[in-house]
Amino acid sequence: MIKVVIVDDEPKLRQGLQTLIPWESLGCIVTATAANGKEALEVIEEKAPDVVIVDIRMPVMDGLQLIEHLRSGGHHLHFIILSGYADFEYAKQAIKYGVFGYLLKPVDIDEMTSSIKRIRERIEEERLQEEWRKREVINRDLYLHSLLVPQEKTEDPAKLRSKAIEADLLWTSYEVVAVYPRVSEVDRSDVAYQLSNGLKAKIEGQMMGLVTVIPPYTVLLLNAPLRGRERREILHNEIRNAADNVRFVAATGGAVSAPEDICKSFLKAQEAVKQSFFSEKNRLLGPYPFFSPALDSPRLSADKAEETMEEFIFRLYYSLEVGNQTVILPLLNEAAAFFLQQGQDEKSIKESFFFLSNAVIHKLTAGFCIELKETEEVSRFLNGIYQHDHLHDLLEETYRFLLALAKDSEPRGKEQEFKKMIDFIHSHYTDNLKLETLAGLLNYSTAYLGQLFKNKTGEYFNTYLDRVRIHKAKELLDQGMKVYEVAESVGYTSVNYFYSKFKRYEGCSPSEYRNP
Repeated sequence: MIKVVIVDDEPKLRQGLQTLIPWESLGCIVTATAANGKEALEVIEEKAPDVVIVDIRMPVMDGLQLIEHLRSGGHHLHFIILSGYADFEYAKQAIKYGVFGYLLKPVDIDEMTSSIKRIRERIEEERLQEEWRKREVINRDLYLHSLLVPQEKTEDPAKLRSKAIEADLLWTSYEVVAVYPRVSEVDRSDVAYQLSNGLKAKIEGQMMGLVTVIPPYTVLLLNAPLRGRERREILHNEIRNAADNVRFVAATGGAVSAPEDICKSFLKAQEAVKQSFFSEKNRLLGPYPFFSPALDSPRLSADKAEETMEEFIFRLYYSLEVGNQTVILPLLNEAAAFFLQQGQDEKSIKESFFFLSNAVIHKLTAGFCIELKETEEVSRFLNGIYQHDHLHDLLEETYRFLLALAKDSEPRGKEQEFKKMIDFIHSHYTDNLKLETLAGLLNYSTAYLGQLFKNKTGEYFNTYLDRVRIHKAKELLDQGMKVYEVAESVGYTSVNYFYSKFKRYEGCSPSEYRNP
């Protein structure tokens, strides 16, 4: 049924139109009446009519003001204007508002009936066209989905071409862009549809292609290749505008020339989205990751990989201890490249950085009383590792946090730097310390650092390290520790080697020293 609202300030006219016009036989029903434009606004919002019969002159808000207000508000309604002879010229202004027609008062019943019939036919035709349009969109959308999602059974290219013609999708080129909303899983599907609605006006309105949703993606099928960085940036900005404040990642699967290859472009776009952690930020991504290791790099065994991880921990910790901040970020980048070479995905890399960072933090804070605030900051940082969308951000945040947590050990001249190195040896004599390791951490050549050490202490590095170890060994022997335990405790992996070193510096064996 066609719904009608009558708006006139004369009660008799309103009553007369309701009773004298054979509404039901015309396929219509009067759902409400109103005495002026202001009342009509409320009624129309509530009843959502198809037709409004409105007097041109009314108090509060006249007929033209009402029509103008409804048109500007986006209402698609059909209007019939009623006017007196004196308002005939005035009523002609309503033509610009798309008014269906106007009738002079007093209203002729036959003329009104004829107008209602014509307007009903117009509405029915519009509804039929809208229904066909919806069916066309649905059919095209179904066909588009069948092209985007690989079918179990490969369809004959000739049949696909025929369907493409039928759905008006036979283009010279196709390129799929997949947009993935970075929101909770519960909201992702709804956001994908909202994003689709926001992009349709731009993409479909400007004949650039089609927009659909294949959860969790909003999918753009473009009818021309995205050649050049500028075009990609323009499209990325359009997606950002449609997304408003919603975080997202968008990727293209590259251009293809045949309908049967559209699914390949979509698959590549999805893969690029999944690899976005390794790619550039705020860009429309391509089919290949931005940050990738050499494909021919051999993967290490589990034991070797563990050794390499321990080496990264060692180098990071020692570099932070001696205040060599310049090597920290390169070391973190080196670690990231190693994890990639080992075939780690996003989750595994985050786990590796959690382990790496946690180990370095424990070494940096060993023996120090950490306040509750600092403990919370450490916990927040470690948990935050899993929240990063991009590897670049993870590296930058890890770098920033480790520097902030490390002791304030920025070198101030060679004297301060040398003092740090001596303190470092006394703190870490049990480790496998080597001059070349310290040289690398301090950005010196091994030869230069060795000469500097000799000039400052009067002894070579290895001699100085041996004396520190032997001095500590004597203390442990005095405490009653066994010789092999002492050797291990001061950094010697071989008991025989410890014997020879001890005798060289003390003139007697460890046993003789303990039992003179």
